[in-house]
Amino acid sequence: MNALPDKTDSPAFSSTPRSYRIRLKIAPADWEDAWDMCRVVLHYGGVEVSDCCFVFANEERWLVALETLRFRFGPEYFEAIES
Repeated sequence: MNALPDKTDSPAFSSTPRSYRIRLKIAPADWEDAWDMCRVVLHYGGVEVSDCCFVFANEERWLVALETLRFRFGPEYFEAIES
C-alpha cells in the first residue's frame, strides 16, 4: 500500500500563496453606501487592485472585513474570493 505524500512538504503547495479578496457589488442605486463600504474594507487592510476589488494580506483581516460588511450592509453587496 502506497502512502500519499504530505501536502505541507510539497513545494507546489508551500510556494503558492493564498489570495484573499473581496469584490464589492455596488448597483448605481446604492452609490450612497459605496464610500462607506470602501472605508470598511480599507480600514481592515484591503488594498484596491482593480475597480471595487480589494486584496488582503492575511485571512484574519479578510474574515473581519467580510463579517463587518455582512453585518452593516448585507451579503448581497459583496463577493468573497479565496484562492
